[in-house]
Amino acid sequence: MKKEVSKRRFNISWLDTTLMLLALVVLLIANIVAKPALNNSKNVQKEKDNIVQESKTQSASTTLQSKNQKDDIYISLLRKEKNKIERISLEEYVIGVVAAEMPAEFNLEALKAQAVASRTYAARRIVGKALHEGYEGKKVYLCDDFSHCQAYIDKDEMKQKWGKNFEKYYKKIHMAVKETKGEVLVYKGQIIDSLFHAASGGKTEDAKEVFGEDVAYLKSVVSRGEEACPKFSGEFYFTYGEFIKRLKKYFPGLRVETKNISSQIRVIERTTTQRVRCVKVGNTILSGNQFRNIFGLYSTEFWIYPDKRGVRIQTRGYGHGLGMSQWGANYLARQGKNYKQILLYYYQNVKICRLKYR
Repeated sequence: MKKEVSKRRFNISWLDTTLMLLALVVLLIANIVAKPALNNSKNVQKEKDNIVQESKTQSASTTLQSKNQKDDIYISLLRKEKNKIERISLEEYVIGVVAAEMPAEFNLEALKAQAVASRTYAARRIVGKALHEGYEGKKVYLCDDFSHCQAYIDKDEMKQKWGKNFEKYYKKIHMAVKETKGEVLVYKGQIIDSLFHAASGGKTEDAKEVFGEDVAYLKSVVSRGEEACPKFSGEFYFTYGEFIKRLKKYFPGLRVETKNISSQIRVIERTTTQRVRCVKVGNTILSGNQFRNIFGLYSTEFWIYPDKRGVRIQTRGYGHGLGMSQWGANYLARQGKNYKQILLYYYQNVKICRLKYR
């Protein structure tokens, strides 16, 4: 009996030893395998940390403060014609701007591009504390006057504008804004000046031609498919009497000889995109933009044709030509481009970042 017990103890001891050795081997193999996995995990975390850090860097100048909601910001909007200040959310404001600035019939991706450009414009003014003159005490940054800020219409005005199509168009624009919520365009950590216009006339303008210095994200690009714009081309005619009268209103010292007036009106310099840089009339030199504003022309890409009785002016394009062409954006959208591709085409070297509310 004792001998049998002893034999069993020997067998158990041998088995235990074998199992312990096997366990050690398994542990050693597991440790070897785990090392690269651990290193890989560290690399992933490092990459994640880099992305987070990059995101923090990019968002440094894209943080807006919200006192009302955790995920939104409210602004004071000056309604000039109504002579009142309205308190609305930034996203609601963007809906109103897109509805006013771009045809609701446009492709959804073009409307999204417009939403980001319009939000960027507003955010730049807010972050830069560009208060509206005369309303600094009320902290008004934006108004609904397109000649000063961006055009804007509220729901009642949308109903008047769209009639029976109100529900369809409102849902469409609301979707464009919702699907791009908080997105803005940033260059080197700063929110850009997201200029846009209706139609460039085939090629957008380089900011250097307008401002006299380079703006890295406002470079000239080819812009196709704009011919459908109602004011893509235009023709204006002024008798010499009306022509001179308009000019003298802004330039009282203007002198033009009554004989052979046509020889005293000429474009003396154009930009590389064929927009007029300056015009000479008699003894006065005007910038192309001044000339455009005085005569209500569609753009600064124009040609002057004097005749015996007056001046005929032909224009190409609609707007200042800087930044995104709205009709060009719609063309790209119809060609299958998404809103991000459209924005990165018209605004060079930028990144699309999301605003942080705090």
